[in-house]
Amino acid sequence: MKYIIDIAENKSAFAEEFFKNVSFFKNVKAIPPNEITNPAILESIELYEKGKVKPSPMSLAELKQMPC
Repeated sequence: MKYIIDIAENKSAFAEEFFKNVSFFKNVKAIPPNEITNPAILESIELYEKGKVKPSPMSLAELKQMPC
């Protein structure tokens, strides 16, 4: 199971050391803020890069109407 925890920048060194010393954590690593971690998004990018999925043409007006 994976968890993502948002930690204050000035406490990141302490938090990383703390989590490394807890026996039931397998791995601790910092994730840069611009890294994509959502598996569904990563899979869709991979499918697009392999040519298995084609992008849907969309106008700017349609894009603006999409819910965020």
